[in-house]
Amino acid sequence: MFRESGNFFYELRHSVLIILLFLFLAAPMEIKSADQVKLLLNFEDTDESGRWIVVNDGVMGGVSRSNINLHSDGYLVFAGELSTSYGGGFASVRTYDKNWEIGKYEGFILRVKGDGKTYQFRCRMGENIFEIAYRNYFQAKKEDWQEIFLPFNEFLPTYRGRVLTNFPQLDPKKIKQFGFMITDKQVGNFNLEIDWIGVY
Repeated sequence: MFRESGNFFYELRHSVLIILLFLFLAAPMEIKSADQVKLLLNFEDTDESGRWIVVNDGVMGGVSRSNINLHSDGYLVFAGELSTSYGGGFASVRTYDKNWEIGKYEGFILRVKGDGKTYQFRCRMGENIFEIAYRNYFQAKKEDWQEIFLPFNEFLPTYRGRVLTNFPQLDPKKIKQFGFMITDKQVGNFNLEIDWIGVY
């Protein structure tokens, strides 16, 4: 009788351990991230929209064109026409130099809507257009707003379109400029809408 009772309690304890293990594995694991999301720029009014610089392939003889405007519905529009004529092939906009104080965060968040084309989000350490830029790619859907997450550790250092080796990873503490570029022979009209830019 004692042996049977012992087997019963052994099997019960074994079953409880299995159930607890299942519950532990099924529970969502906590994701380690920054304490909060920091909004860097929104475009509901001019005071919160920042100052932007347009840099197209005219600096190398190209004829691509772009502009950046505030829409009356409260978002930024980066639009224009990309051309590969005369050795060109890019259009871009970027912020003016600023200390963004984002060193403790893990990456950028963009809320965008576009035209199905692929864009670059680019970061620089200063205003000089010939400095190294760190880039990451995203595709902008046509119909719906989407939030794009771009981790800092996935940005690659580039110079005039070439990826550089033996360079350190992007350091968010040193970011002074960021912006958007379209290139890669996506010839024709383009239109990217940006609701806000933040970090997480």
